[in-house]
Amino acid sequence: MVRHGGLYCALLSLLCLSSAKKIPWWNIKMAQQQGPNVCVVEEVPGTSHKVWTECKYWHHRDICGQKPVIRYECCEGYQQARGERGCTGVKPLKNVLETARELGASQFVEHLEQSGLAADLAGRGVYTLFAPLDSAFQEMSREQKARLDSYRGRRLNPVLLYHMLNKRLASRHFGAHRSVETRHSGHRLHLNKYSSGMETVNCAAIVRKDQEASNGVVHVISSVLDPSLVDDRSLVDVVMQDGRFSELAKAMQESQFVERLRSSQQPYTFLAPSDEAFQKIPQKRLQRILANTDAREALLQNHVIPHPMCVPAVLEGQSVHTAGSEKLQLDCDRRGVTVGASRLRADLSLGRDGVLYMLDDVLLPDRAKSLLQLAEQERLFGFLQVVKAAGMDDALENFGEYTLFAPSEAAMYSMPSERFEQLRSNKELARKFVMYHATQGRLNTDEIADNQVVMSLDEQNPLRMQVYRRATGVEDALIDKPDVDGLNGCLHVINKALSPASTSAGDVLRHDGNFSIFLTAMEKVMEKSPETLALESPDTSYTFFVPTDQAFNKLGETRLHKIMDDDSYLTRTIKNHVVENMYASEGFRSDLYYDIQTRQNMVDVFKKNGKLKVNDAMMTKCDLLNTNGVIHVINKVLLPERRSRG
Repeated sequence: MVRHGGLYCALLSLLCLSSAKKIPWWNIKMAQQQGPNVCVVEEVPGTSHKVWTECKYWHHRDICGQKPVIRYECCEGYQQARGERGCTGVKPLKNVLETARELGASQFVEHLEQSGLAADLAGRGVYTLFAPLDSAFQEMSREQKARLDSYRGRRLNPVLLYHMLNKRLASRHFGAHRSVETRHSGHRLHLNKYSSGMETVNCAAIVRKDQEASNGVVHVISSVLDPSLVDDRSLVDVVMQDGRFSELAKAMQESQFVERLRSSQQPYTFLAPSDEAFQKIPQKRLQRILANTDAREALLQNHVIPHPMCVPAVLEGQSVHTAGSEKLQLDCDRRGVTVGASRLRADLSLGRDGVLYMLDDVLLPDRAKSLLQLAEQERLFGFLQVVKAAGMDDALENFGEYTLFAPSEAAMYSMPSERFEQLRSNKELARKFVMYHATQGRLNTDEIADNQVVMSLDEQNPLRMQVYRRATGVEDALIDKPDVDGLNGCLHVINKALSPASTSAGDVLRHDGNFSIFLTAMEKVMEKSPETLALESPDTSYTFFVPTDQAFNKLGETRLHKIMDDDSYLTRTIKNHVVENMYASEGFRSDLYYDIQTRQNMVDVFKKNGKLKVNDAMMTKCDLLNTNGVIHVINKVLLPERRSRG
């Protein structure tokens, strides 16, 4: 008899090799040494858990935190031939009953024989059997066993008929989600396929798939399927009518979430927190969440996965998108599956439109967390120490609505240790520091304009915003992680601790004493044409590329005098050092050229190995903040006719 199994296994091998980036060469070599038509079986030590991959080439992975033993056996339909390497013998096809019996589902076959259904399944029809392993019958509840026994010997046994289809259905036709009619009239099975390589039927693992028979196909499954456990109601109705979810049901009604889920055409997973889970949240905080429309909506969406997610499909850590903007981390260990820090119960409810698990914890999305909770989540412990020292933890936890520019942990510990210690021990200093890193209201990056100024909470020192290409800045810092929206505001994680500027650009330069020529030139230009360098605009911050006295002296005494005596040329020269925008050094990325328009010409800024150049001048000091903007000290004068790139 000719069969297509060889082609099927070849195709499977190609599919497995498509992830060859993950397969080390020694695994490929080991697989090739096994011979033809062999497939990997993963066995978890100390358990009866096996995963038949139907693949010859396989990458090592952890299964629920344990390293499985990889061994090889004959692929489906093949057997060893005496004296031959690999599996070159083709098994004879048998009917679905005998095939199921050989695969470890003998108790299921016995029930079929006792019911009188065996004659059909041994005949000429075409069938698909979802055959439970013998161990599955031992794991049935007392109620399930009683229900199965009550139909023993009867041909119209609903439990047995629920495991049978009147057609051949291979796993390649399952799709991500498919519902199929069984021989138990009016009752359907829900089939799902996952990226982990697992397939499930009614959330029971399909242990071995696509076992061909002369009159159909057998899929071996881990549990007995019980039609009485599949609720014909929608998951929404299950939640609304089950007394364990009254808090959740109330929140859903207030948000019109019920109507949206009912109108959804896609099956989904509902992670439903019990009333006890809601009681774990402090009452005051819970009331704020449920009273806030956006927070309540985000909380509800965070408990809905827009596709069925069954426990057997989770073999290792993976992220899944919720119905909102968040991701949930699913993982598993020897005790079962976790979602976030919450343990997923083994019991579930199968509804008409998906699967429901009851949770013992509420999965709070960012939008339902306070600013302090968000800071803890982002591991901003150094900043939180200063918040606590300032006595502002209660305000950021329970009151108002703020935007917080919080320095990262690395930023806090890059400060001088003396300053950091003062912030943690001096309440007044700590309070000033925290107040300067926040502003009233919620300010997301999509609302920030270039050169925008917002007043910090101290109501004395402004915060100047910059919009760079693919980045946003505040003062001389970059926002590393933007727009973490919480219950009472928005958190931006920045890469530097901020210090308010209280001195003008002129005073900064005069205080240093190394910029007398530039200051003299500025004063001379201002005397002749004050409007040329007017910096009075309160809404504009500036960048000053300031040459040192040594840089001017490099021009030579004769040339310097000539420049200083030529009012027109001197004006153009000074204007070439002033930019009507604030560019901190953090805004420039390495190995890129930036065209920056000064008040005179276009100049090039280039960053390499952490060092910055403007035209052919090196910046020797960067980010001298002042009330007018920022100063970068350079070692050459930017003459108006010169521009070099490279």
